[in-house]
Amino acid sequence: MFSFKAVAGIQYAGFAGTSQSCLQAVLQIIQYGRRIESAKILSANQAYCLLMKLDFEELVAIKSGFRSGYAGEGPSTFSKVLGVLYALQVEMDEYEVSPQLIERLDRSALTIKDLEFIEAAAPVRPRRLGDYVLEEHWPDDVESKERLFQHFRPVIPLALLDGRLTDLALSFWDDPDRCLVVAYRRLEDIVRNRTGLEDHGIKLFAQAFQGGSRKLEWAGIDSGEQTGRASLFSAAYLAYRNPRAHREIDSGDSDVLAELLLVNQLYRLERIAVERLVDVGLPSPD
Repeated sequence: MFSFKAVAGIQYAGFAGTSQSCLQAVLQIIQYGRRIESAKILSANQAYCLLMKLDFEELVAIKSGFRSGYAGEGPSTFSKVLGVLYALQVEMDEYEVSPQLIERLDRSALTIKDLEFIEAAAPVRPRRLGDYVLEEHWPDDVESKERLFQHFRPVIPLALLDGRLTDLALSFWDDPDRCLVVAYRRLEDIVRNRTGLEDHGIKLFAQAFQGGSRKLEWAGIDSGEQTGRASLFSAAYLAYRNPRAHREIDSGDSDVLAELLLVNQLYRLERIAVERLVDVGLPSPD
């Protein structure tokens, strides 16, 4: 038995023998902006764990949900993970360890001596990592990288979200269509309340942001940028809001999230728009 005092103070993620939980553990680390500086693949009897060094020298161990040597979910998931890490240019090497070390890792109980052993170990040569990656998971062109990154879950970037959409974002995945329709309607209400205009849709935004009698504009930009920003409102409504208002749209998670972020950008532009100052001129002298 090892002493509790000798247990290494590192993080653990995933569940042993459950490949999807281990895949998602790796993807979540990447999804939320952590940089993986290196990944040590620990192998024993065709079972594989990851020991990853993140920024700030933090260590995270991913439990043994990965396998090799047969056609199945474990090897396929291992291939996907390695493909993603290759695409991100993460430094990787494989190290053979004992089944007992893998067992301790799966119990979230690696010791300081275990870490010292791994650090001093020689990597497997010749390299075998390429043998674990299926051809479909090699990130050798734009299309293959795009396919790999589709394994990431679409996540709403709450830090970028306009506060007036927060309530819709919290329930977004329950009914994306309803949330998007409400977001469009709410934006129109906001602009009508600010400007006193009574129109709807693209007519409302044309009166609010375009032409010499516009009610709102953006400070510090030239006329071309002004026109471009104003046109975004009409274009978004023509391309996305109007079809959604008149028929059922069959969209995947990535599509509806992209549309939410487009609407969010309109909210952000409206927020920084200012009332247009009308030059009434000075009275001519008598």
